[in-house]
Amino acid sequence: ETVMDERRARLIGADGGFDEGGFLAGMVKSRVAVVVGFFLLGKGQLYGYIFAGRILLDVTGSFDLIKGLLGEYTEPIFWALTLGAVYYAYQADAAVKRETANFETLTREEALEREKTIDKSATVFEKMGKARSKPK
Repeated sequence: ETVMDERRARLIGADGGFDEGGFLAGMVKSRVAVVVGFFLLGKGQLYGYIFAGRILLDVTGSFDLIKGLLGEYTEPIFWALTLGAVYYAYQADAAVKRETANFETLTREEALEREKTIDKSATVFEKMGKARSKPK
């Protein structure tokens, strides 16, 4: 039996009809995988913090308290803070790209050959620190 046959079998109910529950479970599983991957590996890290912060504010009632203090300026202030966080994250990402732009991508064989002649104690972060401290 192939993988496709197994997956198709999970979508067929005991009566031979389409199993909506199985389909929904597969959809939820796929969506969770995509969202988790987005938050762990991509730009979603920043949005995840903002989203979690907003949920925390809503659940604890803090947002209403802040809204009572700041009035109609609450939403614009949160938007400004969010845009500031996005700008900061973009700048931090751009700085890492600038500092690592000259890194080489090597084949396995090239890497093994170079490994014989380099300082094995140096990590990427140590190399970035040395590059920053070099006089220009």
